[in-house]
Amino acid sequence: MNYNDITKSPIFIIYIEVLFMKYISLKKIYYTDINNYKIEYKKRFEAITTKHFSIEIKQYNREKAYPAFLCYTEEIMLLVERFYKNYFNLFKIKQQAPPILLRQFVLSSLIDEIKSTNDIEGVHSTKKQIKDILESQPISKDFLHLKSVVDKYSKIINNEDIYFNSCQDIRKFYDTFALDEVLTEHPDWKPDGKIFRKDPVEITSATDKVLHQGVYPEDKLIINMSIALDILNNEEILFLIRVICFHYFFGYLHPFYDGNGRTARFIFSYYLAKEFDEIVALRLSVIIKRYKKKYYDIFQDTDNEYNKGDLTIFVQTFLEMLNKGLKEAIDILQKKLSQLETYSDKLNKIIISDNITKNIYFILLQASLFFGEGATISEIMKTTKKSRGTIQQRLDNIPKSHLFINKNIKPYRYKLNMLLLKNNENL
Repeated sequence: MNYNDITKSPIFIIYIEVLFMKYISLKKIYYTDINNYKIEYKKRFEAITTKHFSIEIKQYNREKAYPAFLCYTEEIMLLVERFYKNYFNLFKIKQQAPPILLRQFVLSSLIDEIKSTNDIEGVHSTKKQIKDILESQPISKDFLHLKSVVDKYSKIINNEDIYFNSCQDIRKFYDTFALDEVLTEHPDWKPDGKIFRKDPVEITSATDKVLHQGVYPEDKLIINMSIALDILNNEEILFLIRVICFHYFFGYLHPFYDGNGRTARFIFSYYLAKEFDEIVALRLSVIIKRYKKKYYDIFQDTDNEYNKGDLTIFVQTFLEMLNKGLKEAIDILQKKLSQLETYSDKLNKIIISDNITKNIYFILLQASLFFGEGATISEIMKTTKKSRGTIQQRLDNIPKSHLFINKNIKPYRYKLNMLLLKNNENL
């Protein structure tokens, strides 16, 4: 056996993971060190730092179910700590960002998030369709079902309250969020039970292999969903841990015939927005889409009977993805702030008649850097604290070549012509 063969062998991998104190899934231990498998499960399940949940996990087509549990590992604690550090860095950067630019960033993130959650489920939508709905523009009747999703995500950035305390709350939300899209593709998939579905449902692969079956019958589903909601809202459990565990439980229980994934992702994003802010919340589906295979694999691995209900790897993997999304949001915002500084320096070299007009130029620059929709007169008034007449007068006096005015939308949107700064060699 040569060096490459040794380093790729299962025993060597286990040795390296133990050496560096990496938490190994029970499924992997079963296949690589079966003699230690039962001992390790007992040790983990009975550890003083283990959190137990009153929901049993059973792999499809297997007889035995195992009570779910989570080990509070050092990796989890470090990932939680990293998340809060990243959030603090985001908070500091947000303090530096002018309000118009920040608003543009949030709207851009909102569109990306909605597009990504639809893409994950194979639901067709375009950024323009989402943007048109956000701006209350007319859309084709073929895409009216998209409006319910956009409206609900808009509640996140508007800090509106949505309640997820009971099974009835979940059903009420689903009916106004995902049901229209589901019925567009499958008219007979409306929930037909007391609250959820009354019949079994199977999740299959692209080759029609059954990967999972949602909990059945409905009475058992309702009991388990009530337990999952208690976990979600239990403030004695670390926030990030309980929302991630709920995300897994929702997918495992699969309360509806379709639309479970996008519903679960929205609930996750909603809770992130309430605990932190909307920027943190609006990177979830974007990052999941990028790691889609990994996302689905951790569900299947957690369901596996050899994993015996251990949620630890699921939580760790999800925390890693959350940190990637948050770090990406920080990098994007930093890049835009750097661009704003560069263009602001060039903007300062343009001869502008007065400070109010100069301030308007700066606002229009921000409105051009992200979402690209432009700023309304009301937004400019709010930022400058000047009257509508004053703002309109200054806008009328700005050279037409310096502006883009979108008159297809009411109220009109104004933004800076970026060619003014990009092409002028004297700036």
